[in-house]
Amino acid sequence: MKSSYSFLVPAALLALITTNAQAQQSAAGVKTEYLDSAGVVLPSAQSAAYRRETEHLDAGKGLVRIFSLEGRRESVREVEFQKGEPVPNGASENWYENGQLRSHEEYVHGQRLGEMRLYYPNGQLKRRAHYTSYFVSSGECFAADGQPVPFFEYEKLPVYPAGDGGTAAVVYAIQRGVKYPKDALKAGKSGRVFVSFNVTKTGEVADIKVVQGVFPSLDEQVVQSVQRLKPFIPGQQDGQPIAVPFTIPVTFAIE
Repeated sequence: MKSSYSFLVPAALLALITTNAQAQQSAAGVKTEYLDSAGVVLPSAQSAAYRRETEHLDAGKGLVRIFSLEGRRESVREVEFQKGEPVPNGASENWYENGQLRSHEEYVHGQRLGEMRLYYPNGQLKRRAHYTSYFVSSGECFAADGQPVPFFEYEKLPVYPAGDGGTAAVVYAIQRGVKYPKDALKAGKSGRVFVSFNVTKTGEVADIKVVQGVFPSLDEQVVQSVQRLKPFIPGQQDGQPIAVPFTIPVTFAIE
């Protein structure tokens, strides 16, 4: 018998939030949804903070626009539709409340590739970077007064305090903590358990959930192993700690 493990990279930190909540569809092919301040879709405009419009264009492409309820432009993102869901593909821009451009980013099939420009509220350039692969870029950073400061990556994944600190170290730590339960072996149960969790701003593992289970004791083994993970060095976005979601499939196979 053996158990094998694999790791899914967290979804892009700026990916659009989608849901099955009610939406309004116009004759022009624009779906309108209302969001609260956290970006969660609401059933109506009541208590909403934003309005999101998703427009289908030709060749599976589209636009996602977000406005305040007062009509102020918040963001516009070019997307492609994969299994009906919008995935960033092309330019994405966001604005401050004063109308000043906050950011310009470029994506290819959901991955940040190409140019990124970030601005301070007064229009001063904050960061100019060019992405060549996932989480890897080169460029320039500037202080609010326009003076250059040392360049640093805009996004950093959490670092695990073992091995190389990367995804392989996380997978290995979970693998070591999982044993094939006797009742599952006796029942001939095998398959993939999908577990999700967040690494919080302080590096703690939280919100552990079995997304797709196989058998109660198999599911519990995976959850317990994740619970025993050591605290991470938190992920970062623009130099500030952020929470980062992970999803890991653990495969149990009997030979």
